[in-house]
Amino acid sequence: MSSDFRDNTPSKSKSPKKATIADLVEKTGLSLGTVSRVLNNRSNVSEKTREIVLKAARELNLRPQGSARSKQIAVLTDPHNPDRIEGYTATLTSHLAYLLTRRGLGIAFPANPIDELPRMFLDGVIAINCVSHFSSFLSELESRMPVVYIDKFDVNDRQYCVRSDHYAAGKIAAEHFFSRGKRKLAFLAQESLTQRERLRGFADAAREQGVSLDPDCVAVCSSDGRMSALARIVRSGAEALYVPGASFEVIEALHTLTYLMRVKVPEDISVLGGENEGLSELMNPPLSTVEEPLLDMADAAVSLVEQLVNGRDVENRIQSFPVRLIERNSVRSG
Repeated sequence: MSSDFRDNTPSKSKSPKKATIADLVEKTGLSLGTVSRVLNNRSNVSEKTREIVLKAARELNLRPQGSARSKQIAVLTDPHNPDRIEGYTATLTSHLAYLLTRRGLGIAFPANPIDELPRMFLDGVIAINCVSHFSSFLSELESRMPVVYIDKFDVNDRQYCVRSDHYAAGKIAAEHFFSRGKRKLAFLAQESLTQRERLRGFADAAREQGVSLDPDCVAVCSSDGRMSALARIVRSGAEALYVPGASFEVIEALHTLTYLMRVKVPEDISVLGGENEGLSELMNPPLSTVEEPLLDMADAAVSLVEQLVNGRDVENRIQSFPVRLIERNSVRSG
């Protein structure tokens, strides 16, 4: 039985004796059959017993040989985030799954990471859009394995992050509106650090044009407040609206403006959003957008976590990717 498992620590010239399943049996006081069932992920073991065995296995740096052949990476998303199923987070998750598989890395998608991760053998983590209560959990994980964040804007000098240039996205959006003769600009987004970074670029571009944003035309709020915020923006006479991010907020805003408020886009108000590949060009009118290079970001995150789990040095802990404007028909001149 002992040949089915191996030590997961990096090899050294004088390494200590490798732990075996016999050591794990001795450490836990459980039978060989019970320990084997846990390590082979059999279902007929209680959760309490499973946790005892996995905790002891980690302390001994022992893992199943099958898992050792391919590094195991968990892709984590906030369970309470709505675009976990569609939009930005779902698109990134799809790209990550494809790219991890191509590199021969094992993948885990825990539905409830806080509950499930302590029972998993993992080598690293890629975290998407993980905020609020989730942050402290991820910080604790960093002491045990490599964690790579995507689009995190409060990183410290010990963390690893891949992100797009959100500040530039905000500037590009405002500058595009000004180039089309718009002066009264509006900004509508979900409350988050990422959207605050876009708003910072948006506001700076306005100041460079000698324009102050009307407070009634700026809304960074919860999803529950978006409808009333959009109504306030329209009443305030905004000429152009930026709804950033590669999720469905801009599509929802376009639907609300067109079908509920009877506001014509772009005749009454111009709209610029984040790019939703395969959807933005199909809207009526086709949406002009600022695109994040999600596939390139996913590829960089996979490359980074692969280097880290293999013990290689990483020069650039924070990697930033440029965004680009895609012009269609939702922004009108004049």
